[in-house]
Amino acid sequence: MHQSWLSPLATCRSAGTKGLGVFAVEAISAGTTVAGFGGCVVDRMELDTLDEKYRTHSLQIDDDLFIVSELPFDDADYVNHSCDPNCGIIGSVLLVTMRDVAVGEELCFDYAMTDTDDYDEFECSCSSPSCRGTITGADWRAPEMRERFRGWRSAYIERRDA
Repeated sequence: MHQSWLSPLATCRSAGTKGLGVFAVEAISAGTTVAGFGGCVVDRMELDTLDEKYRTHSLQIDDDLFIVSELPFDDADYVNHSCDPNCGIIGSVLLVTMRDVAVGEELCFDYAMTDTDDYDEFECSCSSPSCRGTITGADWRAPEMRERFRGWRSAYIERRDA
């Protein structure tokens, strides 16, 4: 049994310097669920004891709670960040296309759609014109981010922002 689910419309493969990524193998219409993330729920104290590989494959679901994938990671666990995403989060764990996605296009979401904590801050390599450079747990607070991704953020962030 898998802990995460990836649509048959997508596959995991090399994303160049970013390592692995998830790419459309067929055209995908806007509003299509393409992944569901799963794993073990841990608090921040436990998260801090885990190796970086686990923190990298985790998703914040509340102020002090995170879903962490276990080895072996599933293909859905390799969805990368982009400052110009084509997917968003519905509920807490579903990845849904925000617009039509072409064959071969990488499926990405902005981690500001789920993260409010500093557990996974990094220098971005998305190369989009809107790249923020450094991704932080405070990005979701920026007015332009709040407006741009409203309705595409996790239930946790939507609730915090209400």
